[in-house]
Amino acid sequence: MPDGKRKIGSLPSSKKLYSDGIALYQKGAFAEAEQAFARTVMAKPNYADAWHMRGVCCLVLNRLGDAEAFIRKALTLKKDADFYANLGITLVEAHKDDEAAIAAYRASLALNPRNAQVCSNLGNLLKKRQENEEAEALYRKAIKLKPDSVYALANLGALLLDRKRYEEAEQLLRRSLALNPAFPNAIKTLGTLLEKTWRTSEAIALFTAAGKWGHLAGNLRMLAAWDDLAKVDAAAIRDLQSDRQNATTPWLLLNLPDMTAQLQRKAARDFAVAELDAELQRPALVNSVTRGGPLRIAYLSADFYNHATMHLLAGVLEAHDAARVEVHLLSINTRSAKDDDPYARRIAALPATFHDLSQASNMEAAERIAGIAPHLLIDLKGYTTDARFGITARRPAPVIINWLGYPGTLGHERLADYIIGDPVVTPPDHAADFSETLALMPHCYQPNDRSRPLGATASRGEEGLPESGLVFCSFNQFIKINPATFDIWCKLLAATPGSVLWLLADPRYQKGETNLRREAEKRGIAHDRLVFGQRKPLAAHLARLPLADLALDTFPCNSHTTASDTLWAGVPLVARMGRTFASRVSASLLTAHGFPELIASDDDSYFELIMSLVKVPEKLRDIRRKLDAARLNSPLFDTARFTRDLERLYEAIWRHHTPANNRAPIVLDPAQHNGI
Repeated sequence: MPDGKRKIGSLPSSKKLYSDGIALYQKGAFAEAEQAFARTVMAKPNYADAWHMRGVCCLVLNRLGDAEAFIRKALTLKKDADFYANLGITLVEAHKDDEAAIAAYRASLALNPRNAQVCSNLGNLLKKRQENEEAEALYRKAIKLKPDSVYALANLGALLLDRKRYEEAEQLLRRSLALNPAFPNAIKTLGTLLEKTWRTSEAIALFTAAGKWGHLAGNLRMLAAWDDLAKVDAAAIRDLQSDRQNATTPWLLLNLPDMTAQLQRKAARDFAVAELDAELQRPALVNSVTRGGPLRIAYLSADFYNHATMHLLAGVLEAHDAARVEVHLLSINTRSAKDDDPYARRIAALPATFHDLSQASNMEAAERIAGIAPHLLIDLKGYTTDARFGITARRPAPVIINWLGYPGTLGHERLADYIIGDPVVTPPDHAADFSETLALMPHCYQPNDRSRPLGATASRGEEGLPESGLVFCSFNQFIKINPATFDIWCKLLAATPGSVLWLLADPRYQKGETNLRREAEKRGIAHDRLVFGQRKPLAAHLARLPLADLALDTFPCNSHTTASDTLWAGVPLVARMGRTFASRVSASLLTAHGFPELIASDDDSYFELIMSLVKVPEKLRDIRRKLDAARLNSPLFDTARFTRDLERLYEAIWRHHTPANNRAPIVLDPAQHNGI
């Protein structure tokens, strides 16, 4: 060897490079491991395992495009079950079309049928598509292969919960939690099951042990279990204010006294991201629809039956002008419009096309909606019971509107472009509280059905009320009654001897009645001054309402449909208004009805306003006379006028909407209600 030349040693073998990569991977040095595998395939380009592991490192590092490319390269060299399994995981993480991930998982199982994780992962994708029979079989196979799989147990429990097989679902979820008591998916799903089966005390115990403060706060309110509520509320607020993502169902948070509008927006966005991460990142199904003829309006709801939403909306659906709008009803609930339902005939007679999407997966439902090609898709559910916001997340229409069901923002611009409000419930200077652009009705955002029955008034005796004395009423759910509001109500009872508080009984939450009576006694009010009325059909409920002298609003989540019922029946309602959407609804109704003098801005003025009415009986009688006179004359109960305004608003939204929307609120001129 010539002098001055250094001997060059032999290059490391590809096997040695691969071993180095594996060692780095096992230590968690993923970037360094990926480079080792890159050197391996440079040395030996047909080394399938090295290409695969390079892809796995990129998957861990969230370099998903590289991960897919490298794993696919490995598969060109060798067909391997693990390669296909990790390709499936990569495609899911990258939010690619589910079909490709399903194909990868199937290919993996064809080569290795005994991989429990792949069985469970494939089951998840099929469950999303509502291919429930095969999904269930895959979950059961995963559990047989790996009995301690907390994921498979919880996933099967969730599927059976969706199919209302509650007993089986509970057994599986409890098995999952026995293996991992802190597993969040199992906790949440079991909590949902307990709520759906009205086992609220058990839900409270579960959420207490898990420290799920937002869910706990909601469930404590359902039973009026207030002993530790202030501490739980404070913990829930701290969770929401933290940087970490919070996945509490937003409607449970509407009643927290310290919830600000901006915190509600954050909570809604956190929930959307936690529940819909993949869907929120997929390309939109529809970006534009050609306009020709009437606007195609699609209403998405689970409540096309004898439900509070239809009590409000049925008259509007009947009053729609077919020359202006083509109406489609998108039902996501098997309960909708059954033959024995009093609203079935009205729905069948509507100038609208009814679509049953109750058995379709979110993707299938979105594709069917896209086939209808609506200009505007109206989400009537938001974050309320039986909602399927996974449908709207796929963007099956160019414009999506949040209206009526959920009293607040959905928090994520993907879920809705606009929210329908009015100058009181969503004033323009509150625009920053919403992810949606404000679209304001001229009088009130809430519709009313003018054909609601008003029959002969029942007697006090028939309703278990005393024949004399003032009757205060609040027919809201227990979850809306906060200790501070109940303090005021008991203060009113103490100040008006012989008066009673008439509340709504709920057989699902009987312990709530006991707790409210106990809370009254703690405040010096005899328990029998609380009278609980049973739930009744709408006509019978409206007939009994005039027995009340004065209706009391809840706060911070106001009376909504119950407020409309009360005013339609001619009973004065005193509202307590706040900053959030949910705390301004009653004020909106009263303003549209012409009774702004019944709106209070804080607890003290709320109490004083009520006392000013009960101390002067003639003043209260005068308001009742005015309410009777206003019933058929105010914008609040003018269904035809509301519908024309709504159609004008739809047209304005369609004209206003562009991909680069400037978010300036849309405000209708109330003087132009005779045309669009």
